Amino acid sequence: MGTRERVDVQRTVARDADRVTARVIGVVLQEIPAYAHVSATQRDEIAAIASWALQRTVEMWVDESSMTAADLRRFRGIGVARATDGRPLPAILRAYRIAAVESADLIVELGAGTLDVSDLVALNRTMLVGVDELSEALFAGYEEASAHLREDRERVLATLAADLLAGRQTSRAALADRSTRLGVTIPSRLVLTLAPTTTPPPEMSASSFHLTHATAAHVAHLTDRPLPSESGGLVVLDDLTVAQLPRAYRLATGAYERAPARAYERSGTLAFADVLLVALLSGTDPDAGSELPAAALGPLLEPGQAHLLDGLSAYLDHGRATDAADALGLHPQSIRHRLRRVRELTGRDLDDAWDRLVLDVARTTLRIRGGHGGR
Repeated sequence: MGTRERVDVQRTVARDADRVTARVIGVVLQEIPAYAHVSATQRDEIAAIASWALQRTVEMWVDESSMTAADLRRFRGIGVARATDGRPLPAILRAYRIAAVESADLIVELGAGTLDVSDLVALNRTMLVGVDELSEALFAGYEEASAHLREDRERVLATLAADLLAGRQTSRAALADRSTRLGVTIPSRLVLTLAPTTTPPPEMSASSFHLTHATAAHVAHLTDRPLPSESGGLVVLDDLTVAQLPRAYRLATGAYERAPARAYERSGTLAFADVLLVALLSGTDPDAGSELPAAALGPLLEPGQAHLLDGLSAYLDHGRATDAADALGLHPQSIRHRLRRVRELTGRDLDDAWDRLVLDVARTTLRIRGGHGGR
């Protein structure tokens, strides 16, 4: 046929841009596991690129032209961006090949009954040449960025830490690829430590995992074991998975900013129960209240330790061991023994005002929510 028939297809693609783009993107997301769990923002970005690439492909097919220098610069920039955010290059190139095949099928369907062999031959050539050109541009941008990243390893590792803490690393496959390129192995369980920016960096053994992310207010350390540190004013949250890091970091920074000085007086360090209490009191985390009892009371919630929780509750209600003993019908020495066991099991000192507050709010929250919290 000729140009007129191709222009008709072009107009249809432009008119139904959202629908045809959604079809192409749907196939890509279905066929490539690395793209299956992208965020909504990333999905929008992919859709925008796919829509533009499809429109340009149809334009080149209509007038039998090739990509412009501006097109290639844009694809090179896309390659740079993908290297920076850690998406694997093979998956990226395959995504464009899959998109090209699906786009070609779509164009043939839209032009059914009007396109002749010469139109289809031209379409095939446009797709082959286009994929070849964009692949080279993507590869060049990706390699350029990767080389730069390798040269600036410290900055890249800090970026990785920032991405992990912010939850910008969206899939295990992408994280594994990124870790491999950086030569690091991210442990299955992590320790998050927030320290003042004035604290000297700790000395870690060569076999230890350690990433840092610094802000104006603090430095966040991600390690595979607790940091050796003699300084106070720390927030330490341990046994975290990668998926738990973003919320843990939000809780830790919230506690770092809002916790009173007396919270640090006994040990110099805030743990998970401490940051949950700060979040509960400041109303910044809806799940803090439900998690605080387990975090603060721990072993006291086991059925065999119910007598210790009763003793703790009686002491907190009455303020003195003798009064708590009278309330429970026990000898004061029995209450004192129970309180020593509470300290051993929870690590909390009832003579410390902050520790007592943590335990009191935890057992009160437990009682309000219907758990065992004493009578």
